Amino acid sequence: MTEWQGRKREPITEERLERAVAVLAQIVEEHGPGYGPLYESVKQELDAFRNLKASIGHKAEQPEPRQEQTSRKRKSA
Repeated sequence: MTEWQGRKREPITEERLERAVAVLAQIVEEHGPGYGPLYESVKQELDAFRNLKASIGHKAEQPEPRQEQTSRKRKSA
């Protein structure tokens, strides 16, 4: 357990989740359906990550609405 203490925590990326899904798919094939729930869980995380990434990208593409000026200029008499 001490060997894990020195490792750095890196951010979760789409590529890392894809690798995890591929490895878990191979584990399910080799060792049976007992690992199926873990595979499904990581696959759902990958789908959620992609959906979040897509929604963030969609929001970034939309232009910000313009704010109208509510103050009125005073007319000089």
